[in-house]
Amino acid sequence: MNKKSLITVLLLVNFMAVADSMQGQPAPVFNLKDQNGQSHQLADYKGQWLVLYFYPKDGTSGCTVEANAFKDNYDKLKAMNTEVLGISLDDAESHRKFIAEHDLPFNLLVDSDKVMSRAYGVDGGAAFFSYAKRQTFIVNPEGVIVKHFEAVDPDTHVDEVLKALNTLQTENNDGSQDKAGHDGQVVIAEELEDALVYGDAWPHDETHEYNLNRVLASPERYENNNFVISGRITRVCQTMGCWMVLSDGDDFARVDFNQHSFFIPKDSQGQAQVFGHLKMIKDSAEKRAHLTAEGAGELAPERYEIIAYSVKVNK
Repeated sequence: MNKKSLITVLLLVNFMAVADSMQGQPAPVFNLKDQNGQSHQLADYKGQWLVLYFYPKDGTSGCTVEANAFKDNYDKLKAMNTEVLGISLDDAESHRKFIAEHDLPFNLLVDSDKVMSRAYGVDGGAAFFSYAKRQTFIVNPEGVIVKHFEAVDPDTHVDEVLKALNTLQTENNDGSQDKAGHDGQVVIAEELEDALVYGDAWPHDETHEYNLNRVLASPERYENNNFVISGRITRVCQTMGCWMVLSDGDDFARVDFNQHSFFIPKDSQGQAQVFGHLKMIKDSAEKRAHLTAEGAGELAPERYEIIAYSVKVNK
């Protein structure tokens, strides 16, 4: 068998071989430099979603198709609080040329020693012909591999990644499906004469009620105990009705339904009362972009939100 035939056989064997899935395992740590010599570590991406896509070679047809697909959908991914890193065994100069030729907006890591490829189980080839197998890993904000794509078609792969992220973020939004117990469906907790209640049953004791203006004027007073806060619904998450924006004149606050444990109709509007408390939120630019894409409007990096346990919407 000549060298060319042997290489062809090795390629077929390695591409057909499927490594044990790493789904559900902590992502192996890494510390690699990108095309510009900037170091990247797993810890740098804590608090956001990360797509790690391994590919065989800069400039080859399949790798070019895949890279351009990630480029074309990069804004969507960023709006989902997701960063993308490509990894191959190519050197920094090769990566720079590949990025410049296709105007890629994300970084490519140099894994010339196959340290990261081995850690993720995607090293392929033999001593004289090594490469990273075409596989992709989605890592959640806690550093766990929640999706391992072991067979990748460059023509359709990014659509699969977007679909998986949408499902994972819906399910992972602080356990919304497990906590809600109704798979994202709107459930009326209580029907009153003039309003519908979502979430927990409405507190009918002597709970103090305050309008949103007053609450935001002295927010520290409303952080530790629950109160009834009133205002007008101006926006509802159009993905699944999993949060809303409460306003009072020029003041407004995003309302988190107790870590997505319940939902309200996406067309809800008018006066509402919220039973809950304030919490200081510090979001990344990517997280704010994700919320803006869902309809939250412009949000400050640091702000108070209302953690709601029940919401009463006037009929």
